[in-house]
Amino acid sequence: MYRIGIGLIIASFVMWIIPPLAPFLPLSAAGKTLVATGAIVAAEIMFWIGAVLVGKEAAAKLRKYWNPKHWRIKQRRLDETNDDETSRDQTQEGIMRK
Repeated sequence: MYRIGIGLIIASFVMWIIPPLAPFLPLSAAGKTLVATGAIVAAEIMFWIGAVLVGKEAAAKLRKYWNPKHWRIKQRRLDETNDDETSRDQTQEGIMRK
């Protein structure tokens, strides 16, 4: 059940690709609107069914992990910790302490 839930949550995020692509489909304006709206509704339903199957904590963790807003923050933290000058200073301090 846990794997099915994870699969539904992943599929719900993939469904969010459809609305930006809907204007390029060979459909009428009403058809494009229905496709985009249906994809959004289906994505939300799939997410919440998956959330019920995996549990609230796991769903919140996955949603936070896949939020692009948090990707930049993680990258900045990695850049700050991998800074050459900081590494050299820490290395020199370690040598001086020994």
